[in-house]
Amino acid sequence: MPIRARGEALPAHCVNVMMMRVRFFETDLMGIVHHAAYLTYVEAGRVEYLRARGADYRELARSGYHMPVVEASLVYKRPAHFDDELVVETRLSVLTRITTRFDYRILRGDELLVTASTLLACVDAAHKPRRIPADVAGMLCTPEPAKAAPGPGRLTG
Repeated sequence: MPIRARGEALPAHCVNVMMMRVRFFETDLMGIVHHAAYLTYVEAGRVEYLRARGADYRELARSGYHMPVVEASLVYKRPAHFDDELVVETRLSVLTRITTRFDYRILRGDELLVTASTLLACVDAAHKPRRIPADVAGMLCTPEPAKAAPGPGRLTG
């Protein structure tokens, strides 16, 4: 059911926003985030997108399915530096029977630093393409549950 035909829009709620801070080891001698580090940022954003929807990737792997990245693209617009607080916005943009595409925006405040995308394919343990299981496709399109506001005695962050 959640598999979308080409051109059919996914729901607007198929997005996750994650905050992170640039660590020293991710920078080069100029103090600028090394270009390869952005791939780890989008990976963290994608994992958080799944976690926020209750996904258990280990269970998917135990059932014989994997979702390897088969294509990645990054466009650098502005550099990030050590200790910058970044926002990684992850959006599910395409869901077919076998692939998923995520688009990303990495921002510092309102300033767009990087746009990126990854294409993942569903494969079995022998690395042969397989249909994305219906429950996984459904989970990908599920809205994030509302986050409870911290109250007395509740930890934040």
